[in-house]
Amino acid sequence: MWALVPVKELTISKQRLASVLDPAEREELMLAMLRDVLTAIDRVPLFDGVLLVSRSQKAQALAREFGNDVFVESAGSDHSRAVAEGNRYLIERYRADSSLAISSDVPRVNAQDIRQIIEVHDRVTLVPNAAGEGTNAVLTSPPNAISYHFGPNSLIQHIASAEAGGMSPSIVRIPNLAHDIDDPQDLEHAIRDLSSSFTRSFLDSSGIAARLSRPGRRAKSIAGVRSTAWT
Repeated sequence: MWALVPVKELTISKQRLASVLDPAEREELMLAMLRDVLTAIDRVPLFDGVLLVSRSQKAQALAREFGNDVFVESAGSDHSRAVAEGNRYLIERYRADSSLAISSDVPRVNAQDIRQIIEVHDRVTLVPNAAGEGTNAVLTSPPNAISYHFGPNSLIQHIASAEAGGMSPSIVRIPNLAHDIDDPQDLEHAIRDLSSSFTRSFLDSSGIAARLSRPGRRAKSIAGVRSTAWT
């Protein structure tokens, strides 16, 4: 069993946070969240390895710091294609029989959350986001058991993909995995309730937490914008 973490090129990630964070802050936030996710995975001794799928050199360097493998997806790949290509690599190179694809922007995740996914797993296990429409983690056996459809309404599409292959997917709702940081409202929630973590330390040390917590200060939402860009 392998863990797979896809990471979009950092310089163009988290565009929905552009109203409250500058490009350098968005990049550092992504690296802090990625470090939290890799730390949680590292504390689960059930994986044969961890694969980072990314074209970002900074993300690759962080993954190698953890002793993880790195795969560079095809140019122009979206989230779904990056995961599919990473899984193909795991099958061909390591003969992996299972793969947990987990979002890199869920800084609340811990080892017990990941164990919970594995404990209930059969063939396909899906972890929804907080809205119950997206998918923040997918465990499949084999890695290519389903086709991937990350983006708006991905949960129902992943369920349909599993059922089309004759499989009944397990749906596991895990609060720590449900809460990603995609937009200003997510960031405000993290500032209010995110506990000790690399992301918490970054938000405090960078001054972002203090800046966005000033009396009367509210992050500007990007109303009506739904991004399909992958994490």
